[in-house]
Amino acid sequence: MIVQKPKKLRFHLRLVIALSTGLLFSACSAESANEIGQYSTKSVHKNEGKDFKSVYATANQGDPQAQFQLGMMYENGEGVSQDKIKAAKWYRKSAEQGLVDGQNALAKLYYFNMELEPIFNESIAWFEKAAAQGQPEAQFYFGIFYEDGYDRLVDKKNALQWYKKSAENGFATAQLQLGIIYFEGEWVEQDYKEAYKWTRKAAEQNDMEAQYNLGVMYANGLGVKQHDALAAKWYYKSAEQGYAAAQNNLAALYYIGDGVEQSYDQAFKWYSKSAAQGDLEAQTNLGGLYHFGHGVKKDLDKALELYRDAAAKGHQRAKDIIQVLIQEGIINH
Repeated sequence: MIVQKPKKLRFHLRLVIALSTGLLFSACSAESANEIGQYSTKSVHKNEGKDFKSVYATANQGDPQAQFQLGMMYENGEGVSQDKIKAAKWYRKSAEQGLVDGQNALAKLYYFNMELEPIFNESIAWFEKAAAQGQPEAQFYFGIFYEDGYDRLVDKKNALQWYKKSAENGFATAQLQLGIIYFEGEWVEQDYKEAYKWTRKAAEQNDMEAQYNLGVMYANGLGVKQHDALAAKWYYKSAEQGYAAAQNNLAALYYIGDGVEQSYDQAFKWYSKSAAQGDLEAQTNLGGLYHFGHGVKKDLDKALELYRDAAAKGHQRAKDIIQVLIQEGIINH
């Protein structure tokens, strides 16, 4: 069974740029690229410089940390062929000795890897042991279990408590999630200042979705004083990591010169990066640059290609632009 992804923040940036024909540029894309439902091993323990044979020998002597490291090596194929079954074996040895990272790793391995037979109840039990010892990632997953009711009754109050435990222990994804929860206010009292607090903590840990969300908060003055330059700063940090929505919004700031020096070239660069990732808002905006020759040689055919593709994929603003072009006689049906 796969843990459902946490709800993604639906911030909408109200930056609208009126162009000469009455068409609009808008930066309001908010699709997430920060997937936590996709399992990957994340640990403060690194195996760089660790020889497989030496780790194996130490693990065989019963050292729980070495057993955990050996599990990571087998899981990720570091210095040895990848083998999830052997990874589980060594994680279990570590977990049974009480090593909290081993408990959390074993729980995740059983929960997320379809190569292994899912052992749901046992997975939950190991998450519980790790969470009780203060392992922040396990605490975060316990919050998800209570929020969505996988193995228990839905209990939003308990979910919030576990998210807070995890966030207070420095887990960036939990901090991001708390920011989303307080921003949306669906099952807690909406509190933009609290949303800003937790979003900022996650952003400072280089979480690209949190950086994007923080940029939106600065752009719109939500929980913090409105500040275009700081919005641009956080969009840039997120965009540099490849977050498509941030690339789109950063491009919009460059297009109009809010918080950054106005530059059609930079707008073209960032819209192109975002559109290449399938962001339809950015693709429509990129079409506008080709349409008007801003940052690129004017090319109506290319603009129409981008508009039509985005429209065919369901993007409403691209559809609206095409209708305007038809009404103005610029293109035929």
